[in-house]
Amino acid sequence: MSTVSQQQSSGVVRISIPGLIPPSVNHYKVPVIARTRNGPKKTYMVTPEGKAFKEAVAIFARGASIAPSTAAEQREVRYALYVRVFLGKGQRGDGDNFWKCVADGLTEAGVIHSDARVKRWRLDVEDTDRENPRTEIAAKVIPGTLTRRKNL
Repeated sequence: MSTVSQQQSSGVVRISIPGLIPPSVNHYKVPVIARTRNGPKKTYMVTPEGKAFKEAVAIFARGASIAPSTAAEQREVRYALYVRVFLGKGQRGDGDNFWKCVADGLTEAGVIHSDARVKRWRLDVEDTDRENPRTEIAAKVIPGTLTRRKNL
């Protein structure tokens, strides 16, 4: 069952993506040679796995956002991301390789405005519910980051 809850006043968005875990960084982007008017250039292309996961983040976020609306607030805000990846049968993964796709998905979905503003990262990889693979994400505004400047 997919769920999303948004608590604007407390600065929290929770998303559960059933049946999907983020692709590892090794399966998220692949190197390609792009033709430019200045000659060939090495770049990276998001894989179908990466696109599918980021699209799922956007679908299950359902427009929820904790991103500030003003540029001044965007410069001040700090985010915390808490992620639980529940591996399915035969799946394995190195936790530190899941972050890139999760953070990019949240940014592209508009849940957060920039992954550069994420200052707390926590990821748990679970192998205790192999019948129910999923990714659970909580994105939060770190308390006090938008009020600190006003209190000075």
